[in-house]
Order: sequence, then structure tokens, then C-alpha cells
Amino acid sequence: MSDPVKAIARRLHHCCRPFAELLLDHGESEDWRSLLFDGGRHRLDLRLRGDGVQQALDALPDWIAASDFTIAGHLIADMKLVSIERRDHEALVRLEALTVADGVAVSV
Repeated sequence: MSDPVKAIARRLHHCCRPFAELLLDHGESEDWRSLLFDGGRHRLDLRLRGDGVQQALDALPDWIAASDFTIAGHLIADMKLVSIERRDHEALVRLEALTVADGVAVSV
């Protein structure tokens, strides 16, 4: 599991903490390159549990939109909520993120 996946999960865990417990069920990353940038694509499968799941889900889009937090060596270029599956007192959430290497040195 990559450092960006762990860092994003930690940040969202911190944001959800007042409402629900957030667990990282699965995370994966793959290298990404464009003509000008190097970075990575990341997918996170998260689980929210507890009585405040709905409050956490309601706040999640704002947290994602404010994804200007730092990850060592990376800038978050894009993050989106892909899916939510509700179950009793929990929710399964899938996120995707695109990061760009900070200090962008393009690979040739």
C-alpha cells in the first residue's frame, strides 16, 4: 500500500472521527505520467462504522473538495467519491485520487 493511500486514509479518518470510525479496507496505487507530470492514481476502499455514519457521509464531499492537505512529496490533483454502499450502521465508500509529484521532475 502506498504512502499517498495511507496519508489520504489518515486525513479522512481524522475528519470522520467526530462522527464515525473509518477503516481502510483496501488501497492500491499505480504510477501515472502525462507529458508534463509524474504522479500516481490511487483507489481507496473505506468502511465507516458507528451511529454517526450518515453525518460522516454528509460531510465527506466537503472534505474531499478541500483536499488541499499535504502528502510528503505529492500534491492531490483530483479526488472523487466513486461509490457509497449503505449497510445498517456502516457504509462502504470508494474513493479515487490522482496525485502529482511535488517538485515536479518529469520522467523522460
